[in-house]
Amino acid sequence: MGGWAMGRASRNRREGRRKKARGWDPAVAARDALRDQKATIRLLENNSYAAAYFAAATDRVFQEAMWQHIRLGSAPAQAWHETAAWMMGAAGFPRPWPHNIQFLADYAVFEREQQLALLRDGEVCVISPDAHATVMAAALTLDADDLLTLDQDTDIPMRAALVVMPEPVVLSRRDVVVGDFSVFGWRRSTMYGSAGQEHAAVGVSAMFRPDGPVQSPDWTDFVAEAQANGYPAPPWFPSGSIGMRADSSTRSALAHTEAIEEIRARHMLLRDVADLLRADDALWAPESAQWNGEPVADPHHDFPARYLFAFWRLAAQGITVTATPPDLEDDHQPSPGSAASVQGSSGIRLVDLRRPTERPSGTAAASSPRHYTHRWPVKMHKVNQWYPSLGRHQIRWRGPYIQGPAGTPLRVRETAYHLS
Repeated sequence: MGGWAMGRASRNRREGRRKKARGWDPAVAARDALRDQKATIRLLENNSYAAAYFAAATDRVFQEAMWQHIRLGSAPAQAWHETAAWMMGAAGFPRPWPHNIQFLADYAVFEREQQLALLRDGEVCVISPDAHATVMAAALTLDADDLLTLDQDTDIPMRAALVVMPEPVVLSRRDVVVGDFSVFGWRRSTMYGSAGQEHAAVGVSAMFRPDGPVQSPDWTDFVAEAQANGYPAPPWFPSGSIGMRADSSTRSALAHTEAIEEIRARHMLLRDVADLLRADDALWAPESAQWNGEPVADPHHDFPARYLFAFWRLAAQGITVTATPPDLEDDHQPSPGSAASVQGSSGIRLVDLRRPTERPSGTAAASSPRHYTHRWPVKMHKVNQWYPSLGRHQIRWRGPYIQGPAGTPLRVRETAYHLS
């Protein structure tokens, strides 16, 4: 969506969603998510307007990035190839990448089919407001270097899944594409580099609601025209996908350095494309994190990846717990071979914060001289863990996680990090 408008009506809708989130009912949320998932699949298939949207978005982003490669000194043929790797290869579209318009059309079809496959096969994770706020806080502490610690075999709990949030997350970016997202999804994938490299990866998708808080005149006209011609927009409209490297366990030190350089180059490209489009920096988010509906700065277009990374890490540390709604066990059975059937579940999970157990009286914590009045996210960090069975120390990553007394307010400040 180009440009955005968030006037009084949008703010009122946002406040309505906030009130609805405070009265969140897990059974209702689960039923709504399953209904929206089925409706999205039905309305996205054979939807010529959605196909046109994907094609136009693909062409626009590709041309902007290719032009910036040319501005930086690349010949047109090389610029095309590098842009294809940056955009298509990273999203799991393998070579060859021929230099013609049909290639862009083929990728738009590939992108839509990938989104449909995720919707059909992905397990639905409905996250509670408390768990969502905690994941948001943890995500805002992460930087690009943290994301490079991801491993496909050990860190990804399911092959494919969709995380349905209790309220939209509004992101602001330098290219003035400010959008709100209500669903983040992932699937195991492969990234393809410009020099023929292949990396284990995770494909990350973001989806928004057509009636979300961020509306542009072009978007509202598009939705109205599609509706009038018998193609209503699906409840979850896919915005696109990006790739995350997930090969940390097999990556050498040299390959890690190269990965850092690739990320730095991507960040510079995004910045330069934004400058080319004369971005308005006034749309950037405030310094403090605002998951209450205000925009969150996303200059590198990686917040969906950061959110899912935090989601995985918090789940692995037992900070969040999952359960299957008992009254939905017979309503949504996964198809054979899907991610849900592999996990042996009914295809939907409720994700909430783990409730702390009561401490026994007389514990050391009870006599601690420190009394905290809030909780805070602890950034991802390294520890030199001693392993008695091995007789040596090993470096391990910990975090992000939430520290502080249960039930106290969650306090977080959004921080800018750079790659060193």
